[in-house]
Amino acid sequence: MVKSSKPGKQRKAQYNAPMHIKRKRIRARLQLDKPDERLAGLRSVTIRVGDTVRVVRGDYAHGGKRVGGKRNADPLNGKVLNVESNTGRIFVEGATATKSDNREEAVPVHSSNVVVTKLDETDKLRMQHLTADRS
Repeated sequence: MVKSSKPGKQRKAQYNAPMHIKRKRIRARLQLDKPDERLAGLRSVTIRVGDTVRVVRGDYAHGGKRVGGKRNADPLNGKVLNVESNTGRIFVEGATATKSDNREEAVPVHSSNVVVTKLDETDKLRMQHLTADRS
């Protein structure tokens, strides 16, 4: 439990936290495309590879210079390809930038800038935990 109210100590604790704690901090709001009664009281989930997310902040949310897109473009929807626990960033399918030698490079997106639109339901134990009675 963090006891200090000093921002520097908060950042230091975040940076020096063990990997299993950092992994749990990569969470995002759950806004399913199709409502699911099993997940009725659930507000946010830990992001995993295979989940489908929508980028709601940054260049990939509305088209920006990095993307080379038009203004007010539709937000990027894609599957999570990789999760970097150390930095709190995820790699989303389609979030790429062109380098100067015309190669495509994946661009990391911070987990706070996305919402989960579809869960990967292949892990039965995860779904069992998420759908458990929380009353």
